[in-house]
Amino acid sequence: MNLKEVIKTLELAKAEVEWNYPMDYAVAIDDAIEAIDKQIPKKPELEGEYYICPVCGVYQETSEGNPPYCINCGQAIDWEVEE
Repeated sequence: MNLKEVIKTLELAKAEVEWNYPMDYAVAIDDAIEAIDKQIPKKPELEGEYYICPVCGVYQETSEGNPPYCINCGQAIDWEVEE
């Protein structure tokens, strides 16, 4: 099961939980979905000499050796950007 399938399964489980259990469970599932979604690499936007995180909008330098995630929010970044 890939990460996108896990998210879909959790969303279905959340719908069931909301009807039968306390909202704390639904909030916990939302937190899990958010954490899993951050593991799916997203392409940054190029603006001048900087890349911008697609989630939080923080600028990242374009130099070699960028971490595989946003330094601000932790979003996985796909650095293979076509320029």
